Amino acid sequence: MKRPRYILSSRKMGIFLMIFSFLWIYTFTNYSLFRDGGQGTKESERLKAEILEKSKQYVQALAQENSQGEIAEGFSSYDLKKTMAVLLDSILLRLSKLEKKVDAAISNGTLGATLRNITQSENQNESRENQHQPKNLSQPLVLNDDAKNDYKIEKKRDMPAEPDKKNSILTARDLILEPDHTCQYRDSELVGYVHCKGKIEWMNKYWQTDPCYSHYGVDGSDCTVAIYLSEIENWCPVLPWRKGAVNNLLHDPDAVPANIKTDKSGLYKLMTDEKFAWMKMRIDRMWESKWVPAAKSLASKQDLGNRMQKRILIHLGLLTKESGFKIAETAFSGGPLGELVQWTDIITSLYILGHDLTISTRTDILKNYMKSKGVTSKNCPVSGVRPLDLIYIDIVGLKQFKKVAGPLWNQFNCMLRVIDTFGTEPAFNVDSYARRAGTKSVWGKWNLVPQQFMTMFPHTPDNSFMGFVVENYSNNTKVMKKEKDMAVVYGKKGDMWLGSRKYLDIIREKFTLHATVYVNESGIESLLGVPSYVINHGLLKGDQVQDLLRRAKLFVGLGFPFEGPAPLEAIANGCVFLNPSFDPPKNSKNTDFFKGKPTLRELPSQHPYAERFIGKPYVHTININDATALRQALTDIQNTADLKPYLPHEYTTEGMLQRLHAYIEHQNFCNRRVEMWPPLSALQVKIASNGESCKDICMKHDLVCEPAFFKELNSVERIEKEGQMQCREKKVLDEIYPPSFTDNSACFIQNHHLLYSCAGGVKNQNRICPCRDYIRGQVALCKDCF
Repeated sequence: MKRPRYILSSRKMGIFLMIFSFLWIYTFTNYSLFRDGGQGTKESERLKAEILEKSKQYVQALAQENSQGEIAEGFSSYDLKKTMAVLLDSILLRLSKLEKKVDAAISNGTLGATLRNITQSENQNESRENQHQPKNLSQPLVLNDDAKNDYKIEKKRDMPAEPDKKNSILTARDLILEPDHTCQYRDSELVGYVHCKGKIEWMNKYWQTDPCYSHYGVDGSDCTVAIYLSEIENWCPVLPWRKGAVNNLLHDPDAVPANIKTDKSGLYKLMTDEKFAWMKMRIDRMWESKWVPAAKSLASKQDLGNRMQKRILIHLGLLTKESGFKIAETAFSGGPLGELVQWTDIITSLYILGHDLTISTRTDILKNYMKSKGVTSKNCPVSGVRPLDLIYIDIVGLKQFKKVAGPLWNQFNCMLRVIDTFGTEPAFNVDSYARRAGTKSVWGKWNLVPQQFMTMFPHTPDNSFMGFVVENYSNNTKVMKKEKDMAVVYGKKGDMWLGSRKYLDIIREKFTLHATVYVNESGIESLLGVPSYVINHGLLKGDQVQDLLRRAKLFVGLGFPFEGPAPLEAIANGCVFLNPSFDPPKNSKNTDFFKGKPTLRELPSQHPYAERFIGKPYVHTININDATALRQALTDIQNTADLKPYLPHEYTTEGMLQRLHAYIEHQNFCNRRVEMWPPLSALQVKIASNGESCKDICMKHDLVCEPAFFKELNSVERIEKEGQMQCREKKVLDEIYPPSFTDNSACFIQNHHLLYSCAGGVKNQNRICPCRDYIRGQVALCKDCF
């Protein structure tokens, strides 16, 4: 006959707990009254150990009384131990109150020290381990955290170092009974985390489908899910009671100082592929005369000590075979050089600043490198020693990297720095918004922080300005002797000249025209569109181009290419740049070149940077179809005295090093809890008029829009303060315009942190705009930025 299962009655449980509580209080009170503090500490440890052991024996006895080792249905040993942990904490809380009464009854209060370390005992730590242990793991792993770490988990070989024991540890009572320690999010806490709710719902259902989640301590409870999604994968905000948490999933215990490098031999060991031939030629020309002096000059002005070396992967997708561009192959035969110029200067700057570089121009090299760093096809985030700190890459390489990273894309995408000539606006960057708003682009929908995109010119404040170095060898303090009637036309290929004959005929009235058009073997076909009166020198080397510009008075723009480096080179050699204006402005709607690019920016001229930041007397922006205005401008230029060479500091070698150093040290998109940069001291709030963008209103006040400050303005209180109004209606939107308000006092809050945008205006709304000052000649940096 089968024996009935033993039933744990509430009466038996109550009798045991009453006896246990009485004995505990009686023993400990007598001990506190009649033993000294020093010996008492040892005695208390013995008593606590004995009590814990008796508790364990009791639990085991309950199971053994049943012949089949079972406990009453619906009541597991795990739940009993969890209940015991809460009970013990409750008893300790009552003892703490009793201690205060005892201290008050004794004249000097000398007995209080006896109880102070009880709550930090090993017994309670063990209770907490059992409470939070993942149910399907015999050896649970730690959720990486060094503050309030309620998940005490054994360390494995590939995990970061054990959390700092000096920090307070969350008790069972804290987690279960304390209302401040909730693991549920309020809607107000999820502003900017649009995917958090969906991720929580998915994780609650499917956390057991991949052992990775259990590996990092997820056991299906609200707290383990929230901590994983906030501190491991960054989909959700960090819980308020874990604000001190630091995600050290990847750490670098062996980081070394970054020291300035002035020997280029180490750089050339990284550039052995023949694809680097043109880039190495540029480095050779500028190393001793430009780069080394610039590094020494910057080190004398700024403290470059106490910097840690960053492990940096550089992947040039434009040079890969899969891209089909053949940019390296055509560099010596009239091909585009803008991208090669910029990448050469980025690589050189990173090397001189002392960082550890790996350069890739092939997808198989990229795959092997990432595989060697632990990136596999598994979903589990890489832990242990950080494989790299930063990834400099272009848009083509970005697609290749995402394919290689696979499920781990979300762990590494914060390290990306995307070299993006024309920029990517937030409206094209966020996938969900682009689909809804119709701003699709084959180059967009990356869901990165907009400042991770780095442009050639500072035309898009939502992105970071990377820039390049303008090569010149002129003495900027001396006026150069010019040939008064000599002009060089900006156009290396014959097809760039098509449709410009009337314009060039007018310029010919006052200037002799020279060109550097590439001529192929047939010769004739290459010069179609180039008037016969133009003196063509053919494709020249860099130093030969410099010689030609030093002699010329005028540098003539044809309207294309847009925003190239050549006009700045001409100005740096004392030339005046004739900059064609566009009416209407060029954009993706009316110009094939911009169609599909992830920007709605409008170009008012061939070179907006030269127009805005340099201007007259070096830059004359003119409607080239207005013959009268063109002739007057040519007369003014010819009558202007020869100019000193001019080059904005941001396009010098020192300016490039200064800017890149600031980005590396201060831009951190992997940790949202770092100190704000630029500092808030630079913030100046402006209110845009109806339909006006933040970029435009800031520019009107000789400021620049700073997207990092948007979150400081994204609240009803701040809108009311800056707009001097009262919000009668509040809406939280996934749009590029908030924070903003209307004339009828409706206020709009931004819901998606990736949609903060300096670009764009909207009818019937006034945008609250974060502007900042900037250093003349270094627009990327504010006056307090370093």
